[in-house]
Order: sequence, then structure tokens, then C-alpha cells
Amino acid sequence: MKRVALLHGFLGSTADWADTLACLAPSISCDVVPLSALDCSSVHSAALSLRDRLLREPCDAVVGYSLGGRIALELAAVAPECVRELLLLSTHPGITDAAERLARATEDDRRAHALVSQGIASFVDEWYRTPLFASFRAHPSFENCRARREKGDAAFWSSAIAGCSPGRSPPRWETLAQHAAKSTVAAGAADDRYASIVRQVQVMAPALRTHLVAGAGHVLPLEAPADCARLIVSTLDSLRNLP
Repeated sequence: MKRVALLHGFLGSTADWADTLACLAPSISCDVVPLSALDCSSVHSAALSLRDRLLREPCDAVVGYSLGGRIALELAAVAPECVRELLLLSTHPGITDAAERLARATEDDRRAHALVSQGIASFVDEWYRTPLFASFRAHPSFENCRARREKGDAAFWSSAIAGCSPGRSPPRWETLAQHAAKSTVAAGAADDRYASIVRQVQVMAPALRTHLVAGAGHVLPLEAPADCARLIVSTLDSLRNLP
């Protein structure tokens, strides 16, 4: 039996993987990791928490969406022995420009304050009105997802968005290149920003497996769960080709 660790994204929960899990065969065991079980004071700390979890219960592949993908990529940097295969969904490898890093950290501090001061329901409404989530807002799963998000832990997510800000996390483009032979990077074809990143990393590291999911935007586990399941199966199948 193959075993996979699944990490959801910012504001998410383990429920975000339910439709993907329903598409997977019973022969694939999944450790659906709540980010609240990790030390999300920084991406690095979260990766170390994940390392400890995987040392207790190893997995054949680590799958991360968005923030979960950044934690998975950080794990590959700090504990590569824990990552046999890596599947990154809608994941940014990091900001390299110093001015952009400062601006993003400042913006995420503002968001962290708003999460607590305005309340999580107001924050969720504002968060999903950004252009990144345009296709998701039109998806049938959106309203149920938003209702789940509004019940989240504002204090936890406030700390996470500040501590795990891309402006404070080390960029991991080189890590992705170093682990290209065991990595898959995917994004929704309708997610212009992250589809561009997929094309960029493909040029940077041709050994990477890349995929654009037709008809999907940023929130792949909810917009395209069957495609996510197929990508997981494909990732596990690649283990057969290892020496």
C-alpha cells in the first residue's frame, strides 16, 4: 500500500481534500495533515514539524496545495530524506527580490491584523474577492467552502499569514531544481499567475514533471479534485521508475 501526506492551503482544512480522497483507490493510504497540527510560526518551523511527523509515519509522496505546497517544498530543502516524491499544486517557490519581499511581508502583517480586528468572516469575504480566486467564486463548491472558512481559528491564521509570509520565507527555486527528478508542479490553466510559474520552472529544470489542469483556477483540490487524484496516482507511479 502506498502512503501520501496531503497538506491544504491558507484558511483551509482537511475537508478540502474530501473530493480528491473519494477519487483515490483504497490501496492509497492518505495522511491528511491539518496545518494547525504544525508549527506555522514560519514555513521553516512548519516543515520541521512535518519532518517529525513523517519520521514517525513515512510517506511515499508529499502533496501540498498553495501554503501547504510551500511547506512541502521547504521540507525538501531541510529534510530531503523525508521526501521520496513531491507534488506541488498552485505553489509559488518564493520571492527573490528584496523590495518585493519587504512589500509582501508588510502586506501580510496588515492582513494578519485585519483577520483579528475585523473578524474571520469579514476577512474571508475580502480574501476571496481578489482576482486570484475569480474562477473559484463561480464554482459550485465555493459557498460551502466559504462557510467552512468562516468557522476557522482567526488567531491561528493571523499568526500563520504573518509568520509564513512569502516575504519572510526563503525562496526555494534552487531546491525545486535540485529535486526536479522527483517533483511534479501543477496549476490550473485558468490561473494565469501560477500557470506562468509552471512554465517558468519547466524551463529552469526540464526534468520536472509539469501539468496545467484545463478549466481550473487556483484552488485545485476543490475545483479539480479528480485531476488532483490523477496527479497523485501519476506521482506514485513514478516511484516504480526509481533505481
